[in-house]
Parts: sequence; structure tokens; C-alpha cells
Amino acid sequence: MTERYHFRDGVLSQFDTDNPKPFERKASAVTIGTYDGVHLGHRAIISTLVSDAKARGLRSVVITFEPHPRLVLGKANGAPIFLLSTLDEKLNALESLGVDCVMVIHFTKAFSETPAEAFVENVLVKQIGLAEIVIGYDHMFGRNRGGSFETLAMLAERHHFTVKQIPEQKVDEHHLSSTAIRRFLEAGEIENANKLLGAPYQLSAVVVEGDKRGRTIGFPTANLLPPNAKLIPKHGVYAVEVSIGEKTYRAMMNIGTRPTIQAQSGVSLEVHLLDFNGDLYGKSLTVRFLARLRDEQKFSSLDALKAQLERDKYAAQRLLSEFSVANTVA
Repeated sequence: MTERYHFRDGVLSQFDTDNPKPFERKASAVTIGTYDGVHLGHRAIISTLVSDAKARGLRSVVITFEPHPRLVLGKANGAPIFLLSTLDEKLNALESLGVDCVMVIHFTKAFSETPAEAFVENVLVKQIGLAEIVIGYDHMFGRNRGGSFETLAMLAERHHFTVKQIPEQKVDEHHLSSTAIRRFLEAGEIENANKLLGAPYQLSAVVVEGDKRGRTIGFPTANLLPPNAKLIPKHGVYAVEVSIGEKTYRAMMNIGTRPTIQAQSGVSLEVHLLDFNGDLYGKSLTVRFLARLRDEQKFSSLDALKAQLERDKYAAQRLLSEFSVANTVA
């Protein structure tokens, strides 16, 4: 089972437990990164980390950050920042990959001023027990991103650890990065985003009360309130799967401003479960995006909207059935 630790103000402490135990310094294989989305490129690094740790009798440790550094430092152009995964989503994904320990560093502007060498020596070596570090081909860290592979190679000789660098990863000639995945999602290119992620893009949100207009045309919807800074795909209608606890349902989802109804301002996220009857208010749903059906559009009447929703429902059922068959065969 993966152990989870906070690192705040130089102190390591276990969280998500009623009986926290102190962090034990011992020989460890370590990787460091924001790991937003835990995509296939990240998985290549973590797979190497876990396999090397097992082969050498080391503990595998993933170090990540919360909040995401860009939320603290911002972009150079001042543009808003949206993320592929919340902390819980990231931790669950890392745990599924067989990591022994995840350390979540509380990221602040003050911490961002830590020199790369000081971080390696004072945290990785002295507190964790660094024996091997695994990084991506373009990994930079520390103040002003001053730490590089060359920095680590120099420190490795001094502190007697090994450094392994994973080469650039591509899928269908697409560069594998969180930035590339964000661009695909913002363009509504769900299939391309999912290829790079290695799994359907997901969004977990709480159901809030809406105006119940969907019930009047036979398409009741759950209105979702997503987490702050979570990336929402391009406006449109999607074929999705929805998990509620241990159960999963086929569904279709609309993201947009509801131009036909114009019942509220701002962007709404509405999901219609195809095989479900019941009250969902206050529940947390996890939506997995499988395909984009069409752009959002304005219809001349509610009857015209209902007719299109029937067509969307048929298309979603067909796509979701094909997805299920493909997964079964795989």
C-alpha cells in the first residue's frame, strides 16, 4: 500500500491516517515532478522507478507538489492555468502504479527559491535516503529551473547515487506532455487527449441543484460543480461514462451556455445518465470522456432540442457499446 506524506516547512509528516507514523530515511529510488494527468510519459518514468526499486531492494518514492507550481508562480503572460488532475486524482493514479511512497511538497514562492543543489542534498539525500533518481529527458528543477541532468550527475558522484534519464516519449508522433493534452482537450479532441493520457480524461464533481428544465423534455440532468482550476473540455456534447460509488453508467454530457434555454449565465456542465433513475443531489460523480458528439448549438424550439437529444442519445449508446466491446477484446 502506498504511503502518503506531506513536506511542509522542512518537516515530513504522514497524512490520510488517524495514526501517523514518522517518515523513515532509507535507501530509495526517487522521481520528482508535477505529474499533472499522470499520462503515458509519466508512466514510463514511474514504471522504470518501480522496477528499478524492486530490482535493487529500494523504496520507490514519487515527489510531487501541491498546489501546482504554476498556480503559485503563474504564467509569464498572466493567462489562467487549468489542470488535468486534482491532488486526489493524482495520488490515486500514482498508487495504482505500485509506488511505495508519495511525498507531496507544499509549494510556495519561498520554496521555489530553493537552489537545486540544496534540495538534493538537504531533502533527497539527508531526509529520504536517495540511492537512485529517475527523471524525464527535459526535467529541470530548483530555483529558476537551475537543476538539470548535469547537476544531478555532478551531485551523484559526491553523494553516491545513480541517475537515470528516460528519453522523450511519443504517441502517433505526438509529443507526450501535459501541455499537449490540455491543448487537445481545449480543442475538443478527446480521442487524441486520451491516447496521450493512456486512459479516458476524467472529471470528478459534486451534483448541485439546477432548474430541472431537462425533466420537462425527458432528459433529466445532473448539474455538476467541478473543482477550481480543473480543465473543462471544449463546449459541446460528449459520450461519457459516469461512476457513482462502485457503479458505472453510460451517459451523455453537455458543456456550454445552453443557448436554447438561456436559463442561467455562465458555463454549465450537465450529464444525462442513460440507464439511471434516482436522486443524485449532493453526490460526487466521476465522469470519463470517451468521444465528442457535436458542438453546442441553439435550436428554434424545445421540441427541436429534444429531437436532437434523441439523436445524441442514439449516437452515445452506439459509441459507448463500441468502446465496451473494444475494451473487452483488449
